[in-house]
Amino acid sequence: MRDFRDAKAMAQTLRASLVSKGLKISVAESLELTAELFGLADWNTLAAAIRRGSSASEPASVQPPRASIKWPSGFTRELEQTLDRAITYATARKHEFATLEHLLLALLDDPDALGVMKANDVDLEALRRTTTAYVDDKLSTWVMIKDGRDTTPTVAFRRVVHRAQVRGLKRETSGLDVLTTMFGESASPAVWLLSEQGMTVERLESAPPRTN
Repeated sequence: MRDFRDAKAMAQTLRASLVSKGLKISVAESLELTAELFGLADWNTLAAAIRRGSSASEPASVQPPRASIKWPSGFTRELEQTLDRAITYATARKHEFATLEHLLLALLDDPDALGVMKANDVDLEALRRTTTAYVDDKLSTWVMIKDGRDTTPTVAFRRVVHRAQVRGLKRETSGLDVLTTMFGESASPAVWLLSEQGMTVERLESAPPRTN
């Protein structure tokens, strides 16, 4: 990425893609989503980073290192495996960032999330196909830069995990908690992929958590 025009063009493409799916978002929201895809807190942070040094001539040594991934404690073993699987899906595709779509794909093999989706008659194979197609096609440009950095979750990914932990505060946090709190990211493609299958946050919130 060379300057603001590239980032803004990406935001426009994202907005147009969501509109074509019947999800209208503002220009400001599309800019914020673009920043999140880069793993940054907001558009202003991304804009400042571009100003500081997106030039190809800038030495890689001045780029800040990626934070290591440390999941909170109190998760079920299955959820820990799901989160690791989401990162693996992104890494295998050489994506620098793991998004909510990678996470959704991983949740399709999480027993707690899977059980609720089955109970709500979700076409799991169709959801897997559409999610995989989105990750492979729409996120194909999010390749890892060649400086030894590891794949890292986006801010939205981390937000969902944090909210899931709050939801499961008095017990182990499960994949169902993550799937439910994902709906808090209403502008995320992962949410409208779920919505296409008839999933709603109301259905998920009414599902009983697994007892430990």
